[in-house]
Amino acid sequence: MRKLLCATDLSARADRAVRRAARLAQHYGAELLLLHVVDDDQPTHFVEARLAEARAHLESDAARAPGGRAVVAAIEVAAGHAFQVIARYAHEWNAELIVMGAHRRRVLLDVFIGTTLERVLRADGLPVLVVNSDFAGHYQRVLLALEPSEASARAVRAADGLQLLGGEVGIVHAYETYAGVLETAGAVPEVATAYAESAESDARTRLQEFLREVGLAARPIDLLIERGSPFEAIQGVIGQRSPQLLVIGTRGLSGLARVFLGSVADRVLREIDCDILAVPPPRALQ
Repeated sequence: MRKLLCATDLSARADRAVRRAARLAQHYGAELLLLHVVDDDQPTHFVEARLAEARAHLESDAARAPGGRAVVAAIEVAAGHAFQVIARYAHEWNAELIVMGAHRRRVLLDVFIGTTLERVLRADGLPVLVVNSDFAGHYQRVLLALEPSEASARAVRAADGLQLLGGEVGIVHAYETYAGVLETAGAVPEVATAYAESAESDARTRLQEFLREVGLAARPIDLLIERGSPFEAIQGVIGQRSPQLLVIGTRGLSGLARVFLGSVADRVLREIDCDILAVPPPRALQ
């Protein structure tokens, strides 16, 4: 990890993100850019005043961050639409990671417009670390939410490239089975049970083959194969294991596709409270 950008809205939630970004920069010897964006759809004099206030606030945040002002390579304030400005600065800074605080949940607005976080994921193609917690150490318990897919392969590569898989690593994988449907349709319990066991075995085999493809097969990893929906599996394992970081790939859905289809990553970003590394498709493919 050589360069990272922390986008802050100057809220208490974002303060946690600033501290996490500073710890990462300090630990990896990386260059950190702190960025705040002022909405430019306001009177000019108000925007100018907010820009000046924001710069002073960021200087104060940098001085209080782990490692102090020396850890922060640059501070920028700019006017515009938040997700567009964040994406532009991340590109110009050659950032490898964007760090942001958890968003304020506003159900209807989030569904139809999308949060700044979600729009950054769709616009820039860079991994985004969403900081929900404020523990002081480094990530020692990491959970990968995986399925045999390009999105999951991309998430593994990103987390490994950012050197975030150095501690205890677990993998959660969900599989669906229609054993209950079979029972409802009149199948004897033994047949439904055998079908469920076969489905779990197939899921484990596919996942192990996927781990070989992404270079994780030789590592000591706790495999958690869960029956049910992906989100429920992730939520359940997090409740049991309390990981410090969850890693998940996103599929880059947008607009009406996101509204009507949704995604596991959408729910994870909205409802899971540990830190989350969300890895979107590359910018060129969006």
